[in-house]
Amino acid sequence: MMNENNNQDNQGLKRFDSFVDSIDEEIRNENWQRLWEKYGKTITYASCAILVGVAVYGMWQKQDLADREAISSRYTFVQNAIMAGDNATALSQIKELSNVSKKDYATLSKFEYAAVLRNAGQQDAIAEYKAIFEDKKVNAVLRDLAYIFYVNTAIDLMNATEIGKNMEDFIKNLKEKYIGKYWDLFAKETLAFCYIKQGDKKSAKEALENLAKTTGISEAMAERTRMLLHTIEE
Repeated sequence: MMNENNNQDNQGLKRFDSFVDSIDEEIRNENWQRLWEKYGKTITYASCAILVGVAVYGMWQKQDLADREAISSRYTFVQNAIMAGDNATALSQIKELSNVSKKDYATLSKFEYAAVLRNAGQQDAIAEYKAIFEDKKVNAVLRDLAYIFYVNTAIDLMNATEIGKNMEDFIKNLKEKYIGKYWDLFAKETLAFCYIKQGDKKSAKEALENLAKTTGISEAMAERTRMLLHTIEE
């Protein structure tokens, strides 16, 4: 008798639990319905926007890669023309590359253009390097390098009078703005060249000795430093 009562009680509890679950399910469905009525359109639009955004980004990424590959191939063509001594072709291609939207390639092509002019002994190279380091949109590290090339090229291509007008500024800027920064070794070597050009052997020797002690100096630069020191001491 007791077992029958217990079974009846258990069945009653199960029916009650089932009843509560059904009510709870209806409440959840009703809440979802209300949420959908309130935010359904927004959710749909947001989902569509995300899908469109992903698709557009994928297309942009693909196009960007294609553009970079095309510019890279063009840049390689320029390098080959320079190595072959075909400066006319190299200069025309470099000028076009200077106007591409990819800023890094544009900057590199300007460096190449200036180098070609310098090798040809044209003073226009000085203005090209100056334009790079004065361009605030160019990466700061590349601007520093452009200034050092600017000074180096000026020393090579300017006459004595022109160099004399700029020499003090060259020395001051190299010491205060560029030595100790990213291109420290090149800056120190260029500073030594400035002193040599100025006829200040004592300062040139100190600059070269300081360069020789700098950590990370390459063997090629170390050899140049030793040769310059030997020349100064003769």
